[in-house]
Formats: sequence, structure tokens, C-alpha cells
Amino acid sequence: MNNGDIEDLGWELIGWEGDDHPAHVTNLTRDEILQVNKLFPERGEDELLATAVYPVSPETQSAMRAAVPHLSFRPGLDYMLGGFRRE
Repeated sequence: MNNGDIEDLGWELIGWEGDDHPAHVTNLTRDEILQVNKLFPERGEDELLATAVYPVSPETQSAMRAAVPHLSFRPGLDYMLGGFRRE
């Protein structure tokens, strides 16, 4: 990825309801992603968590809150974290 590609990236932490409705969405910055990326060992070389969507387990939620204090999680939602290309 080159610098232009990085500048075009955004990240969202999405809490999904059972009916596939995005009930809780939080945007994250590149710096925040770099604080939490090691919590996702399945990422391989995807340092910026931009090439896949990653499930966020309850254990990972606690660690993410420790790394990025403004994050919040709502009970009963299934959380996923992923990057996207901004248009």
C-alpha cells in the first residue's frame, strides 16, 4: 500500500443486531487501528486491518477499550471491525 492508499482508508467498528441491522457504528482513525491491530492475530500481514472484516469477541472488546478508551460496546450486538476505501 502506498501513502495515497492509506490516506483513502477509513475504519468502522460495527455492532450488528440479529436481523443484520448495523445498530452501533464507530469510526476509528489510522492511529487507533495501529493501537489495536495486534489484538487480531488472524490479520497476518494486514497491519491496517483493511483487507478483511474481523470479528470482535467479548475478550477483544475489553482489550480494545483499554487501547482506545472512547470505544464503547452495546450488549447483545455482534461486533466486526474492518477498513474501507473512502470515496
